[in-house]
Amino acid sequence: MEQNNSFLILFLAPVRQFLEDDDVSEILINGPEQIYIERHGKLEKTDARFVSEASLRAAASNIAKSVQRILNDDNPRLDARLPDGSRVHAVIPPLARCGTVIAIRKFKKDTLSIAKMLSYGSLSPEAEKLLKALVLLHKNVIVSGGTSSGKTSVLNALSSFIPNNERVLVIEDASELQLQQEHVVPFETRKPDKNGNGEVTIRDLIVSSLRLRPDRLVIGEIRGGEALDLLQALNTG
Repeated sequence: MEQNNSFLILFLAPVRQFLEDDDVSEILINGPEQIYIERHGKLEKTDARFVSEASLRAAASNIAKSVQRILNDDNPRLDARLPDGSRVHAVIPPLARCGTVIAIRKFKKDTLSIAKMLSYGSLSPEAEKLLKALVLLHKNVIVSGGTSSGKTSVLNALSSFIPNNERVLVIEDASELQLQQEHVVPFETRKPDKNGNGEVTIRDLIVSSLRLRPDRLVIGEIRGGEALDLLQALNTG
């Protein structure tokens, strides 16, 4: 994994300083000459540049190869994870008119906790008691919000209320949640291969999970047909 990580950083050299900066949560590459970062929740334009569109495209292609996927004219979009867990999405021309576009959402080593939310004042003691009661009573909870608003972090924090003796099934497009319970079974979707075969969606995994005796079902993202399957699952208890 270390060799793989070093290999990728070589191609991502123009943004290496941001990959290594714990204060930077996202790196947004809009073609070779425009790179933004998100630091402490605010977007900043940087002076970083890639030498050319070809070098940026090579970086994206090598990220794809590192996870046994293909990024080309027939497969112009990529969802992947770097070896450290950071999530990457890329779109290449002609879909992206400004050149290859890459967004890197960095893996957070220091996760948000209920205790931190209380200390920040973003959660009141009364709200904490209510949320804890909802989780312990097995009530259905949906966390919603805009892009980068902290949905995954909040869901991760809420999961700390789940008792350790329960079987928890986790379904995600790209693994980000870091549940601390003992009996956690994680699932991740799979993109189709170069021939368009072998895709496994969140919808498919929800159907499978309901046959695997879950005490808890934690779904990282709901934004498609899986919403219907989830509603049906909620109706069954």
